[in-house]
Amino acid sequence: MTGFEIGIISIIAMLLLIYIGMHVPVVLALISFVGVWIIKGNVKIAISLLWISAAKTVADFLFGVIPLFVLMGLLVSTAGMGRDTYDIAQNALRRVRGGLGMATVIANAIFAAITGVSIASATVFTRISVPEMLRYGYKGRFAVGTVAGSSVLGMLIPPSILLIIFA
Repeated sequence: MTGFEIGIISIIAMLLLIYIGMHVPVVLALISFVGVWIIKGNVKIAISLLWISAAKTVADFLFGVIPLFVLMGLLVSTAGMGRDTYDIAQNALRRVRGGLGMATVIANAIFAAITGVSIASATVFTRISVPEMLRYGYKGRFAVGTVAGSSVLGMLIPPSILLIIFA
C-alpha cells in the first residue's frame, strides 16, 4: 500500500471509531500506532515512536504550569475572592441579561492574555466562575459553555504562545 492509501484508510477508520463512541485521544493514538506499524512494517518501531511522542508531550513545560494554575484557582475559590468578585459583578450587571456571563468572558480574556495559555485559563475559571454562575441561577450548560468558549481567547490575544509559534 502507498502512503496515500494508508492515509485515506486512516481517516476513514478514525471517523468510524469516533462515530461509534471511542474517545478522540484513544482513536488518534491507535490510528497513528497502526499507521506507523503498516508503513514501517515493524511493531517495535511503532511502539517506540508512540512512547517517545507521549513522553515528549507530557514533558513539555506548558504541562508543568497547569497544576500551579489549578492551585491558584483553588486558593482563590477557598479564600472567597471569587465569590466577592462575582458579587460585585452581579450587582453592577444585574440589569443586563447574561451580564455575569459577559463579565466572565471579559475576565477570562484578560487572564488568558496575561498567561497566554488557554488550558490554564480554562482550569482557573472552571474552578472559580462555574460555581458562582450556578449560585446566581445560571444553567450549568451556559456556565460551562461560557468558560469553555472564552478560554480559547488566550490563543488570539498577544502575547500568546500559539501566535509566537506562528510568527
